[in-house]
Amino acid sequence: MVRLGAVSFATRHVGMAMLWHGVFVGVYGNLRRGAPGANESNGSYSLDWEASGESFFDGFDFLAEDPNHGAADFVSSYADAQLAGVARISGSHAILRTGRRSTKAFKRMSARIRTKKSWKHFLAAVHFKHLPWGCGVWPSFFTLGVGEWPAAGEMDILEYVNDGKAMTSFHTSKECRLDEAKVNKYGSMPDANYKGNDNSNYNCLTKYCATCKSLGCAPNTMPLLTCQQMADRPGVFAMERTASFTKIFFIPSWAIPADLDAGRPTPEAWDQWIISYYPFGDSESTCPEPDDIMSKQRFVLQILLCGDWASKVWGDSAVCSRMGPSFDETATRDKSFINSTSKPRRCRAVDPLAENAPEQDCCHQFITDADGDYRSAQYLHENAFFKIAWFKVFTTATPILRPLNASDL
Repeated sequence: MVRLGAVSFATRHVGMAMLWHGVFVGVYGNLRRGAPGANESNGSYSLDWEASGESFFDGFDFLAEDPNHGAADFVSSYADAQLAGVARISGSHAILRTGRRSTKAFKRMSARIRTKKSWKHFLAAVHFKHLPWGCGVWPSFFTLGVGEWPAAGEMDILEYVNDGKAMTSFHTSKECRLDEAKVNKYGSMPDANYKGNDNSNYNCLTKYCATCKSLGCAPNTMPLLTCQQMADRPGVFAMERTASFTKIFFIPSWAIPADLDAGRPTPEAWDQWIISYYPFGDSESTCPEPDDIMSKQRFVLQILLCGDWASKVWGDSAVCSRMGPSFDETATRDKSFINSTSKPRRCRAVDPLAENAPEQDCCHQFITDADGDYRSAQYLHENAFFKIAWFKVFTTATPILRPLNASDL
């Protein structure tokens, strides 16, 4: 953001404050700040791990596999990432981005990184200065459990595709339904996956297939923001995982708490910034063994392209369906063959879980842009990147108490 002088900056600063307060807090008339209960002690957090500066990428592995059948060609090391132009240190920031068109058919270079270390109970915070967005882009910041997916748990802190809206969600293969009244402890948090789960509310059970309707639970404060809106609003995403709950926070840069800056965070004082709440312990009757719903977790940052989600919903976007080749709605519905080589080019939205047809897929054709007709390289260079100031994980020496059982009384 360009600063245009003291008076102008002050005016814009106040304006941002009012906007964020309205979006994340003011729209909820029933927002409650209640302090954690007796079974939700947070202990005293201290820094356990940090990624920042020139050594930012030292604590990460670069993952080459694309688990989502998309257009991303991922690299397997930081050295390869630098050569491909998808990861670098820029001053005091780390950049993770999409790169050039790959030598592989219907692929473009991108990056996917995972922390080498894992944690069971923790408070993690990442200061993002920019978030990737754009048609064909599928960015995410999430935790992935050590063990088999999704039994080990996956917490999507931030995820979105194309020009859609960003949200959090949780995924497990275990039977787990969150208590609706407890979910809304910190304000109204409707389940963003309600319709996709066949109208099953706060059901965290997850199974992905072409006909499946088990997408996981997604309690989110409303309104959800689009990816471009998120990209324009730098701030800290934080996740607190205890034996009885998980909280997701978003704190705009201008409101970063002094306790976090000082390295002694007290997240129990951050309730106004909670954007998602998972009361596993208070849902034990419908979500058994709440502390085991997630194994030790690693953090993943990635920029997927097209694939199982972004490709198949291409036609749902009035913006994206006008980019790239001419979108054929009838061929999409009927899954009929398109001659994608004749001009003017046409395409359809393809679900990779149902068929392997990247040459027919609108998203793959736009992202890889074989002839340079769509200026995709410039579009992605300008929009599709993470800019990160720091990433910190805090732990506590004070045990975080588990939910009370009848035997404890």
